[in-house]
Amino acid sequence: MRRASGIAQTALVVAFLATAVSGCEQGGPASTSPASTAATKAAGSLRARADELSQRGQYEEALAAYREALRQEPNDLALRYAVAVTLASLNRRAEATEAYRWVFFNGLPGSELVEKSETWLRAAGALATTTEPVPDKAIEKTATDTRIRGHITWANVDPGRPAPRVHLRLEGTDASNKGTVYNTVASLNADYEFASVPPGSYRLTAQSPLIAVRLWELNVTVEEGTATVVDLSEASSVAPGTSFAVKPR
Repeated sequence: MRRASGIAQTALVVAFLATAVSGCEQGGPASTSPASTAATKAAGSLRARADELSQRGQYEEALAAYREALRQEPNDLALRYAVAVTLASLNRRAEATEAYRWVFFNGLPGSELVEKSETWLRAAGALATTTEPVPDKAIEKTATDTRIRGHITWANVDPGRPAPRVHLRLEGTDASNKGTVYNTVASLNADYEFASVPPGSYRLTAQSPLIAVRLWELNVTVEEGTATVVDLSEASSVAPGTSFAVKPR
């Protein structure tokens, strides 16, 4: 039964990928570089091969082909979803969870693949939800709302592709806010913000789901009535030199 279910789900993925490719072909001409076009064609060939292998139930071989395609198109949501489904078919739960989480956090909210990923993650009990802080006592509003904001700067990013996403997590560390967690998503070389953060001490961490590497980990103190500015760069990173550029084959 598990094998039959896996094949059925894979067939749905193959159909979705075919629709996605068809939709792209019907759109107007886009301005792309020769290198980008070559990468897209290579990924398309690998994807077609992976689809054939999946339909035959050869999931290990299909997974290898999907992952090779991702080397060419690392931000392709449909490919990421195909990897997640294939890992689930192989009963590799931990890896499947990470793959589904990538789709859930990086896809367009409300889109089909994001909703399917959310359904799988919730069924598996693997979806970490944001904890909205509910203080024990009311906090007086000040003229300037308390918040943490800043700019994320990273040099080694492929300029021809969408900027990689970064998941930022803010967790209370003192007696008044311990257990309170805020989450937000931003992109490299862009601004981020945690709004309406009560005064106190926090631990700020940031991780890239694209390469599963923690990039920042630092302590932050929020003072009442002020905006705390924390810019994030390679100089303050715990993993400086990490490359987000696509490696040439």
